[in-house]
Amino acid sequence: MKILITGANGQLGLTLQDVFAGNDLVLTDKETLDITDAKAVDNFVDVAKPNVIINAAAYTAVDQAEIDKELAKKINLNGAKNLAAAAKKTGAIFFQVSTDFVFDGKKSKPYVESDEPNPLSYYGQSKLDGEKAVAAVGGKYFILRTAWLYSPFGKNFVKTIAKLGREKEELKIVSDQIGCPTYAYDLALAMKQLIDLVPSNQVIEQPVSTGTSQGGSSNDSIFGLYHFAGTGECSWFEFAQEIVKLSDGKAKVIPQTSYEYAASRGETIIAERPKYSPLNCDKIEKLGIKTIPWQESLAKCIEILKQNKEL
Repeated sequence: MKILITGANGQLGLTLQDVFAGNDLVLTDKETLDITDAKAVDNFVDVAKPNVIINAAAYTAVDQAEIDKELAKKINLNGAKNLAAAAKKTGAIFFQVSTDFVFDGKKSKPYVESDEPNPLSYYGQSKLDGEKAVAAVGGKYFILRTAWLYSPFGKNFVKTIAKLGREKEELKIVSDQIGCPTYAYDLALAMKQLIDLVPSNQVIEQPVSTGTSQGGSSNDSIFGLYHFAGTGECSWFEFAQEIVKLSDGKAKVIPQTSYEYAASRGETIIAERPKYSPLNCDKIEKLGIKTIPWQESLAKCIEILKQNKEL
């Protein structure tokens, strides 16, 4: 199978390369493919003719997005739309990765796919707009909302806290935001399982319309919108406590509110984050794709970091 991966040098892109090793991988970054250029995307996909396109490219700087709105829009909305259109034209399966930040965090129980989005930040709005654009294009698409993504690659919360936890005496971490830590390998494996569930003739033949982003217009279609995240929920503070413990750190982890944390660093909160944004993953689990307890997946990641002598 031929798989085009955008954002191939990011933490999800590098993880996807591991999970899909053995396939014919077409790897791109912003230097080799400008996903915001519709014509460039159309030409690239037309020549490469992939069976699957996974969009692992995104503008993820939440606070900076409030300033660089145009760039965030180009990448998270236009880029997603361009790739979805090229995928539909060539008959490829398309994966768009989205976020829990499309919600406002005012619920008291995990969000389901049918809950009304209400982003608090421009980053969240740009990702939601990307979802809508992909759904409007149609074709054989999966939109996967995930949260608090981490991996052994690149820069992320787990690697940062694991390192600091072994160097510092104490760490002050936000305790008033609740979510679902998600291991990038688990997300990548979920994509692989979704592909395996698609009838073989639909992997290579021309596309059929799947209707809205809520899951497709035909009863037998598995395409559409899904939530996928680690099982369970925690605050960043609780997440950090577990990271320090598993990585044999010495630091005492101290809880702070978001505003206390920002003030202690001499910073101002530019973009508001949802206070409670766990994702209900029942819909994707009904397909036989299981989520993993976040503590279990975190332990796997920490073990890899130790094996790689990064800790």
